[in-house]
Amino acid sequence: MQRFVQALAAALALVVVVTGSARSSDTPPPHTQTAPRIVAIGDVHGAAESFAAMLKRAGLIDEQQRWSGGKTIFVQTGDLCDRGAGMKEALELMMSLEKQASSAGGRVHALLGNHEVMNLVGETRDGSPEIFASFGGEAATREAFGPRGRYGKWLRSKAVVEAVDGSIFMHAGIDAGFSDESLNDINRRVRREISAWDAGVKWLEQRKLVAAAPKFLDAVEAARKELERLVSGATREEPEVQRDAAILSPLANIGTSSLFAPNGPLWFRGFASWSDEEGNARIAELLKKFKADRFVTGHTPQVDGRIKERFAGRLFLIDTGMLGGRFFPQGRPSALEITGRVARPLYLD
Repeated sequence: MQRFVQALAAALALVVVVTGSARSSDTPPPHTQTAPRIVAIGDVHGAAESFAAMLKRAGLIDEQQRWSGGKTIFVQTGDLCDRGAGMKEALELMMSLEKQASSAGGRVHALLGNHEVMNLVGETRDGSPEIFASFGGEAATREAFGPRGRYGKWLRSKAVVEAVDGSIFMHAGIDAGFSDESLNDINRRVRREISAWDAGVKWLEQRKLVAAAPKFLDAVEAARKELERLVSGATREEPEVQRDAAILSPLANIGTSSLFAPNGPLWFRGFASWSDEEGNARIAELLKKFKADRFVTGHTPQVDGRIKERFAGRLFLIDTGMLGGRFFPQGRPSALEITGRVARPLYLD
């Protein structure tokens, strides 16, 4: 039994190496670009009509919802998904604009938010009957966001953070206490952890321990039970134990990954909650490290429905509760336009 426990411990250590943080902070920012004009839009949450109206207001699409932004770089900082009934429509619009902008000399960056990642791993708690119906049912929704699904394949190719012309765009923020990774390594880690999740679910599906395209909690619980079984009395040879534990551990411990950790890059709210004194020092340190001028993030809705500038223009919070209604009563569509060193908010009115 002692040798068994040692083997399992070795497997778990291997998982930490595979999914843990890399420490190469001198890696250059991902996709560093220059642009005559940048437009960023925050959390959409299925507000497809308001999203399209804001894109038109910003001069990025025409009446037929075709790209008209020329060489503009458009960044959507995640959370297209969940809550609003127009989730599928918003995704389809982003996918079409991505191709059209590239052909016109512009570029579209669709970044991952926590709600995209939730859907990628089958966590649909913030879905609705209307959303599920648009994909053909709840199970079909999970399949659509799986590794072979139309939206799952597309989103798995996306980054968490992009650097464009001195601005760093991402969904939530960076807590130096959680990670000292480079921007490239933040993206690599998230992709690695999503791939590890997919591999673990496939392992469970092949052994009929979960249904196809399982619900998030079903996959997590199945992985934990199987790990407990391995520890308590597996009959497999030790190399198999190590292999199986390495496959299952990312599922069993998903809460500590950068995909779900409260202070990870998809969930961290410090950028919005830091005091002026605390945030000035921390933002300055981060921008110096990444050689950038500002952060632009969403995730935390601004209660007055207006884009908030913090720390002398070194941070813009652009989640203005576009969906509105019962979720964001004071919400309104918005965009941040950046030309050169000047950033200004845009609203429909």
